[in-house]
Amino acid sequence: MSLEDKAVITDVLHRYARYVDRADFDRVAECYFPDAIDTHGGYIGSVDGLIEDMKTRHRTIDSSMHYISNILIDLDGDTANVESYCLCYLRQAPADGESTQMLSTIKCRYVDRFEKRNSQWRIAERIVVFDESRHERIENVLDPTWVSPRRTADDSLYTGKP
Repeated sequence: MSLEDKAVITDVLHRYARYVDRADFDRVAECYFPDAIDTHGGYIGSVDGLIEDMKTRHRTIDSSMHYISNILIDLDGDTANVESYCLCYLRQAPADGESTQMLSTIKCRYVDRFEKRNSQWRIAERIVVFDESRHERIENVLDPTWVSPRRTADDSLYTGKP
C-alpha cells in the first residue's frame, strides 16, 4: 500500500468537492477518466453527460459546500476501491422579492473505483449512495458586507481578493 497513492486519491476527492462548490465543471471532469461512468441520483452515464446534468441542477444554487470524510482506500495495484462520506449543503438563490431561500442538506457516500493510468489517479466509476435529504426554508442573516461565496471565477479562491 502506497501512502503517496492514497494521498493523491484523497486530493482528487477534495478537488472534486472544491470544483463542484465553485461551479468549475470543466475541472470537475478532470477528476474522472473520459470513459468513466457515474451513477448520481437520477443520472447514470458518461462524464460529459454528468457535467451537463450538474450544470442544469446547479444553475439556481447560490451556495454549495461538499464535505468529504471517512475516506477508506483499498489499493490493488493500479486500481483502488474507495468509499468516502459526503455531507452537502446546497442553498437555492432566493426568488425575486423573497427574503428566504431553500437549503438542502444531503448525506451520501461515494463508492468509487479509481484507476491509475499514465501515472494519474482518477475516478473510473462512481456510485453515489444517498442516505438522507432534508429541505428547509431559511433566512440568511449574515451581514451583507461580509465576503460572500461566488460560484464563478470571481470567487476569492481565484482572485485572492474579497
